[in-house]
Amino acid sequence: MKILVTGATGFIGAAVARKLSQRGHEVMALARSDAAVAKLRAAGLTPVAGDFANPLSLAAPAAQVDAIVSTASIGQVEGTPDSFAKDRDAVAALTKALGDSGKPLIFTSGSAIFGVFTKGEASPTLFNEDHCAPLPASEFAPPEAEVPPPFIDAFGGAMVPRAETETAVLKAAGVRGIVIRPGLVYGEGKGYDLPNLIAMAKKQGAAPHLGAGDVLQGYVHIDDLAELYVLALERAAAGTVLHAVTDEITMGDLAVSVSRLVGSGGRTEALSLMEMYARGGGGGVSLSLNKRLSSQKTRAILGWAPTRYDILKDVEGGSYAL
Repeated sequence: MKILVTGATGFIGAAVARKLSQRGHEVMALARSDAAVAKLRAAGLTPVAGDFANPLSLAAPAAQVDAIVSTASIGQVEGTPDSFAKDRDAVAALTKALGDSGKPLIFTSGSAIFGVFTKGEASPTLFNEDHCAPLPASEFAPPEAEVPPPFIDAFGGAMVPRAETETAVLKAAGVRGIVIRPGLVYGEGKGYDLPNLIAMAKKQGAAPHLGAGDVLQGYVHIDDLAELYVLALERAAAGTVLHAVTDEITMGDLAVSVSRLVGSGGRTEALSLMEMYARGGGGGVSLSLNKRLSSQKTRAILGWAPTRYDILKDVEGGSYAL
C-alpha cells in the first residue's frame, strides 16, 4: 500500500513511517524544505512536496496514495486556538482530496481533548473512546479548580477546533476516517511534554509539578503507539476513535524521576498553575492537566497489546539518560 504520512520528520510521524515501511508499505512523506527532503530520504522514505500549513498544497500528494496518516499538528507546536484551526483546515483539504475513494484517513488528535484542571489533585473521571468531545468549561475547569478566565478561554478555544477536526474525519463520507488520541508519548529520549519538563528541571535545579503532584496522565511508549497506527490502518472501521494509552502516572512521580535524571536527587517543586505557565508556557499548562483516558475499547477491537510500562525507568536510566 502507498501511504502518505504528514509530520514524518517529527517524533510520532517518524516512528509511524518507520513501522509502516517495516511492514512492507511504500511511505511517501510530506516535505516543505530541502532539509526535510534530505532527512526523509536518509530514513528511506519518499519525499513529496507539500506544506501542512498550506492546504492548497495537499491535494496533489493526497491524490497519489492509497491511505493517509496525518501526524502533523500546527496546534501541537504553536498551542494557540488559531493554530488548531489550521490543523482542521489541513485535514479538511486531505479529506476532500480523497473524495469518495473509501481510502483510510487517520487523524492524530491528543489526550488534551479530555484535559481537566484541578489544583494538583487527580480528577475523578476516566474518559473512554465514546465520550463526547470537547468538554464544556464547567467540566474541564470546575469552579473549585479556580482556573483564571484567560486559561479557560485559551484552552477551550484550542480544543473546539480539535474536536471539530475529529468529528469531520469520523463523519466524512467516502473515506475510512479514524482518530487516534495518544497520551503522554515517551521513548527514544524524545517527546513533547517530557522534554519540556526536563528542560525546566535543568534550568531550575528541580522538576516542577502542579500543587501536590497528584495530577494523572495516561502515557504510551512510541513503539507501542506506532504499532497502534499500523493496526488501525489494517483493522479499524470508519468512524473509529482509538485511545493510545498504556497506563497512568502522576506528574509528581514523573517530576521525581526527571529530577533524578538531572542530578537533583529527586527534589521537586510544587507550583501554582500561574507559576507552571511562567516556567513552561503552554507546556507548563499541559503538564498541569489531568489527561485520563481509557484504552479498553481500543485494545478489544484491534487486539492492541502494549508492552512498555517503563516510563520512569526510561527517564532515569534509559533513553533520556543517554
